[in-house]
Formats: sequence, C-alpha cells, structure tokens
Amino acid sequence: MKKVVITTLIVLTACWAAFAQSSRIAAKDVKRMEGPKWTGTLIYLDYSSNKKTSIKSNLTVTRKRNQPLTWIFAYEYPDEPKANRSSDAMLEGDGQKFFGETFVAKEYLPNKTLRLVTTQPGTDNDKKALFRYTYLVSSKTFSIKKEVQIEGSSDWFQRNEYSWMR
Repeated sequence: MKKVVITTLIVLTACWAAFAQSSRIAAKDVKRMEGPKWTGTLIYLDYSSNKKTSIKSNLTVTRKRNQPLTWIFAYEYPDEPKANRSSDAMLEGDGQKFFGETFVAKEYLPNKTLRLVTTQPGTDNDKKALFRYTYLVSSKTFSIKKEVQIEGSSDWFQRNEYSWMR
C-alpha cells in the first residue's frame, strides 16, 4: 500500500510540474528566438485596397543588457528602411505577459516547433478589437501571426503575418 501511495505522489508531482511548465512563457522559450538575423516577409491586409500585401522583412532578437527578462526585437524592412523599428519585449507576471500581451497557450508541436498564443485588447481600423498573436518558433523558422476579432463579433481575421527563416 505504501508503494502505491508513493508511486501515485510521484506521478502527480510529475504531472503538476509538466503542467506548470506549459502554463506560462519561460525565458528559455524566448531565448529560442535569439541568435542570427531572421529573414523573410511580412504579409499584411492593406485596408486602403483590401488586398494582402507582401514586403521583405528581417528580425533580430537580442536580450537586453542587464535586463534578463527583456529582449529587443529589431524589425528591418529592406525595401522600406524608414519603417525600421525596434520594440522591447518584456516577460512579466511570472510568464503570464509577453510584449504586454496576455498568455493563452503554449505547446510543443511534433516537429520541435514551439507554439505560443497571446491576446491583447486594442483598436484596429478605428474599431475596438481583441488581437490574437500566434508565435511559432523552431531552430530554422519563426513566424508571428496577428489575428483580429472586432468587438461584438465572434469571427477572427488575419491582419498580418511575419514569416522568417535562418
């Protein structure tokens, strides 16, 4: 009987530990995005033409010096260098916030790709909306998809998607 209780406790502890790891974003998850420059494209919905537009895009992710839970996301647009920008991505609330977005889900896909999903309220085309971001990162590919749900609607549409390789 004692062995059954001990075995049950070990199994429950292992299950809890696995759940706890996947119920937040960890620094090691963001670290997967660091390294050499990512190169690829940004595809976005142009509201003036209501068509999808594609432009070249690069991204470099580096950890901010002396701030172990902050990364610099430096976006480059080779054909539109005036649009280049960088943003600080902070990991906050014990992994419940990233880039100011609220953590929703984390999973490892069979091909060793990490999938992170976050949400954030905002405004899109002058309408209140909820944004859903899906981050997919592997050793060779990285994408960030932004979907929009206009307030009062249950439908989502894709606003833009970055797709990079290295």
